[in-house]
Amino acid sequence: MQHMTARSPKKILLEIPRHLKDKRFDKALFLLLQLKYPENKALSRGFSATLIKNGQALLNGEVAQLHTQVSFQDTVTFTEDVFSTEQKAQAPRKAQAMKVIYEDERLLVINKPAGIKVHGETAREGDTVVAWIQETRPELLAVGGDLLRPGIVHRLDRETSGVLVIAKDEETFQELKQAFQKRKVKKTYFALVYGHLPLLEGKIDTPLMRLSGELKRKAVNIEGDFTKLPGNLRSALTYYAVMARYHNFDLVRVMPQTGRTHQIRVHLSSLGYPIVGDKLYAFKPARRGELFFPERQMLHAAMLSVELFGEQYSFQAPLPADFQKVLRDIDETRESSYDDEALKGIF
Repeated sequence: MQHMTARSPKKILLEIPRHLKDKRFDKALFLLLQLKYPENKALSRGFSATLIKNGQALLNGEVAQLHTQVSFQDTVTFTEDVFSTEQKAQAPRKAQAMKVIYEDERLLVINKPAGIKVHGETAREGDTVVAWIQETRPELLAVGGDLLRPGIVHRLDRETSGVLVIAKDEETFQELKQAFQKRKVKKTYFALVYGHLPLLEGKIDTPLMRLSGELKRKAVNIEGDFTKLPGNLRSALTYYAVMARYHNFDLVRVMPQTGRTHQIRVHLSSLGYPIVGDKLYAFKPARRGELFFPERQMLHAAMLSVELFGEQYSFQAPLPADFQKVLRDIDETRESSYDDEALKGIF
């Protein structure tokens, strides 16, 4: 009887492209696998880390550490049998559909629902904007050089709804990125806050600092030259105007001039008027349910305008149904109104 010799697993060799140079080995490997096997939606950065830890993925033929920095044209080798049946069988949940506000050959603009993250840490997370891009616009996955954030140059918090702009090609991605970095993008948000702001219009020019080991940030009142901020302090500027006044709340139009993480939420909270439903920055009695506290924070990215390639773009996202319902509910005990006419155009 003739015995069949088991065939050795096929060796795979990949090369580090220019856009991945200087990244950590685990992240670079994850992105390479995503490019090589786009049909395998179960790939994750954790899986890549496991391959490296087990010595199954080699860098330039040698075992390397997760944090090893890769260089352009470095080689990564592994065998095709690293993809187990179990790994291939895992798949993310179907991504939630997104409402497209505008689309042309350069831009894709959506009205992101509250409760949906822009991107996750792995490809398995189904309820993200990126998962929706993977399912509906897979041709965009290489835009920007980061498969975890394809075509995305700005973000909204998970519980914030509204306008999100996505680049559809590399040239637009770079142009949009420059516009955000140079603060040439105008953004308008609507926020419902606890209490009544003392001024109907104003600005908050207070730098922000991240608290060590926490998601929260802190507004820091300092004196001196804001161009020389120490440590992790970052300058932040927000303009606001009260649109309507209710019994215990103000509806506020907010125009951030900088794009710091949690900027609007921290700035309004630092004045003593946190956003209704904010789980991080609202008053403790509100978070404990002693005050009106809806399921998500009442913050909506209503408008965004930007000039790209000499053309002016402007996008609007109507106030979502849950936000409208909250306004109707608190309207039953209306005390006074500042600008009723302003409300007519936002529904």
